[in-house]
Amino acid sequence: EAREKYFIEKEKDKDGNTVTVNRLEAIASLGSACADNEECYLLSKLNRTFGIVYHEHQARV
Repeated sequence: EAREKYFIEKEKDKDGNTVTVNRLEAIASLGSACADNEECYLLSKLNRTFGIVYHEHQARV
C-alpha cells in the first residue's frame, strides 16, 4: 500500500520532457555487517526492483 501511494513513475526534466524514473522515496533500507557479499548484493537488487533509493549500510552509518 505504501509503495503504490508514494511510487514516482515519471517526472518532468528541466526541458519539460517526461522521463521514467521508477523511484520510491518513502521507504529506506538498512544493511547489516552480519550479511555477506551475496546477501548484500541480493538486498541491493531487491531494493532497486522496488524503486527504493535510500540504501544505507551499517559500515557507513
